Amino acid sequence: MRTIIRVVLAVLVIFAGFSSTFTANAMEGSVDANDMMSTVEVLSSYPRGHDNEEKELARQFIIDTFEQYGLTVTTQAFEAEHFNWDLAEKGEEPFTKYSATNIIGTISPNTAVKTNDILIIGAHYDSIRNIPAANDNASGVAVMLELVRLLHNVPTDTEIRFIAFDAEEDGLLGSMHYVDQLGADSDRVIGMLNFDMLAAKKEQNVKIYSADGEASFLSDLLKSNDNYKNIQVVEYNSGGTSDHAAFAPKLIPNLFFSHPAVHGEYHNENDTIEHVSPDMLVYAADAGQVIAREIMSDQTPSYQAISRPIFDHTVYPISSTIRIPHSSKKEIEEATGIRFSQVPSEDRNTKYQARVQMFNISEPLTLTATSQWGWLSSLTIDFQQTGISFEELGAILDKEFGKSVNERWHNIYGNSYRIEYDEQENIFTLYIEPYYDEVEEGYTLINGELVRMESSYGADQTRIFKKDGEIIKEEIPNKPSATLPVTDHAKQAWEKVKSQLSVKELTEISFIQIGSDGIGGDLTIGMQNNIDDDEATEVIVGEEDLQEGSEYGLYKTIKGVHLYLDYIDLTNPLGKSYTDKDMQANMTMARAMKAQLFPYELRKNYYGGIKRADFSMLIARLLFQKTDWEPDMMEPTPFEDTSDEYIVAINKLGIIEGKSDTLFAPNETITREEAAVILYNIYKYLDLKDISGDGNPLIYQDDSDISAWAKDSVYAMQLAEIMAGTEQGLFLPKNNYTLEQAIISMLKLYEKE
Repeated sequence: MRTIIRVVLAVLVIFAGFSSTFTANAMEGSVDANDMMSTVEVLSSYPRGHDNEEKELARQFIIDTFEQYGLTVTTQAFEAEHFNWDLAEKGEEPFTKYSATNIIGTISPNTAVKTNDILIIGAHYDSIRNIPAANDNASGVAVMLELVRLLHNVPTDTEIRFIAFDAEEDGLLGSMHYVDQLGADSDRVIGMLNFDMLAAKKEQNVKIYSADGEASFLSDLLKSNDNYKNIQVVEYNSGGTSDHAAFAPKLIPNLFFSHPAVHGEYHNENDTIEHVSPDMLVYAADAGQVIAREIMSDQTPSYQAISRPIFDHTVYPISSTIRIPHSSKKEIEEATGIRFSQVPSEDRNTKYQARVQMFNISEPLTLTATSQWGWLSSLTIDFQQTGISFEELGAILDKEFGKSVNERWHNIYGNSYRIEYDEQENIFTLYIEPYYDEVEEGYTLINGELVRMESSYGADQTRIFKKDGEIIKEEIPNKPSATLPVTDHAKQAWEKVKSQLSVKELTEISFIQIGSDGIGGDLTIGMQNNIDDDEATEVIVGEEDLQEGSEYGLYKTIKGVHLYLDYIDLTNPLGKSYTDKDMQANMTMARAMKAQLFPYELRKNYYGGIKRADFSMLIARLLFQKTDWEPDMMEPTPFEDTSDEYIVAINKLGIIEGKSDTLFAPNETITREEAAVILYNIYKYLDLKDISGDGNPLIYQDDSDISAWAKDSVYAMQLAEIMAGTEQGLFLPKNNYTLEQAIISMLKLYEKE
């Protein structure tokens, strides 16, 4: 952030001509992009790590802005703890305690009729030490402060609390502390809007998440506005979360405006204002004010009655062959058909329950799961309120699955069941877990043959612990094992896959993980190229502090290509790769993921026609991998139906045209002849080998059906072996081009010199 001597004026001058579509002095109710970009510039001039002195300047900047607009300002100091990676790698004490501060700016109700509601609008202002942190999270603070400007003089029947949270980067410490201190106000809070890391140009669009991927009255309010009627609320599945998650355990509805982390710009010195999109700031700020203004209106009643979830009393049947994945609430619901209801939690974990009937037990049972970071823990059933004894439950499980193995019962779909029994209290609980027994095994290849590794984790470990007051650092390399056998299911899975791999791929593989998440799991075959050890380092902390007897581990990923195989999906007839067609599809997706070409979220439509917007996304990924292409994200859109920056940029390159001068038709599918033209345009843009004189193409039997404007491209791509016809000698020019075909063509372009 920056030094508080009103550098704002200088910044405003810098950005006065930023874009002709935005005005420096926005009218009342209109979002001001220049103002937000100025805030990003100010804050990103201050490193805001836990021990950066400039963090205090950022703090004062936020306080000054709150006070400028007449908010009542309070601060909330608390003790936080930072984990130091450098010290950990040296084997020294890695935890540092420091003083942190949340900043709260309040607008009190001021209409004749007031509700008792509180709406919280938040963003964290801390960052990783010594970096600009323009997107993570000066962007979110800029949006929050813009909402202060937009809403400070709006009549309101609801209390609005704007909160700049500290210590988010150290584990949501600021927001969790705030929630812990809410007390009776917890019941008054009807919603929380969170703005964090939302404006990276490369991501194109702001996405809207909630802690569990569920819609709420907050998203319903946004959808009632014509500009946002098509929004979707999704889960944040990018390996992290943000401050909204701290509010979820208290049943507080939440929306999170953000996007996935951008490789190369996340938590490093490249997180600068040049990579921040004003358009995305505007979108998030306008969406926030749409929701807030509706809530603030004295024409709308209190939302407390509809803000808390309603328990679903439906009794859902559970068979012994049910597959419950290790996943998020939403994905578990999709896989099982069970609908979970959120219930009050006594701690910082979000708690869910459902009524179920299982194993021919006549009475309904309560299935409970908890979550803190989006993924559900083991599901449990407490048998204390039933008439079933510990011995009877064991007999029921024996009947369903046969005798237990290692005190666990396993079904064929990947789940295991175990009973936790406290004999002294005579309390027992049934746990249902993702597949457990030998779920993950690590292998490498020696002379083309599988060799079992000591660890199933593709990394070398450094074990750090304290003994007799001394910190001890023990190196544990993951190496071929002299004792662990190659299991039969590993052999079967490898036999199924190795013939599909090229000689080059076989030589690149450094580690193979063989496991399972049960039949029909998310990933059957995966490939990842691990180059940068530092980025792959992971820390597992055993205790909040390194006390005598506690320990943690540092893991350095083994360089090279890591291959993941789900042996149940590969070897069981019910699995996802039982047929040759399924195997080829999984291998193609794995190769495209290794090349960073394939957006994993598209996999569900793998055989369907590819949309023009999705094809543009694939093109952008290919250009990022093959060239130093930097799209101009400020280019105004010529289209009425999309403002997608990548579509606009790729259109400007002449690679993909609109359906007309003013319409792009992003959701229309692409025909095969249209795809041939686009692929040839990519081929020429990449300046690949000229194939114009490479022999005569094979003329397709339906040549007369190919449009004149596409014919040259169709045959050029045939000669270049980028796109082929069908086995019957047809090209089928008017048929849909599928996502599968697009991925195959993109891989061929990627591999071309």
